[in-house]
Amino acid sequence: MAGADLYWESSWAAEDPAQFPACQEAWSRSCGDIAGLFRAHGVETVCDGACGFGAYTLALAAKGFSVSAFDISPTAAELTRQGLARLGLAAEVKTASLLDTGYPDGRFDAAVAASVLDHLTEADAQRALAELRRIVKPGGLLLVSFDTPEEEDVSLEHEVLPDGSFLYTQATDRAGMLFRPCGRPERTALLEGLETLWERTTAGGKHLSIHRIPAPRS
Repeated sequence: MAGADLYWESSWAAEDPAQFPACQEAWSRSCGDIAGLFRAHGVETVCDGACGFGAYTLALAAKGFSVSAFDISPTAAELTRQGLARLGLAAEVKTASLLDTGYPDGRFDAAVAASVLDHLTEADAQRALAELRRIVKPGGLLLVSFDTPEEEDVSLEHEVLPDGSFLYTQATDRAGMLFRPCGRPERTALLEGLETLWERTTAGGKHLSIHRIPAPRS
């Protein structure tokens, strides 16, 4: 584990585990609109990619979906397992990368990539999206979300990479973290070829959208 992957493991390991139960329980009662749209399109199996502390994993498992989840951070994966156990929910959780999930082709009806594609370089975000499309059945759904840059994101000392990504320096508490601001042009380019079914921007500036993955042309 190196670079940004090491940052995420160190970041999750430094968190106070006591803060997560309340967040996980609140999330387990959320996502009603998303769950409704998933059901309307026949979704039963969902993969939560880069699951973090398990927000979407718990929310979707609580609503009856069969969920598998993974994160590059072993600590994040364990936090998700603990949240599931605490709420009496079940899901398969493992440690894996968005660039190589280890799942077979077409394993899921839908996948989630929340606030993660904008923490990859442009090239890796494209690779990650290709991997998510591979593990979702043709005609399946993909939920993605992107964070709107805040003042601190821009003001903290960072190096700007050729693709516009910010790589935070050792002088900050984000040392090793990568963030690529994705406005509408960047999102549109990344998600080209996917049909947009639903989108919204939260009060906090997070942009969420659900897309249909096209079936191969015959």
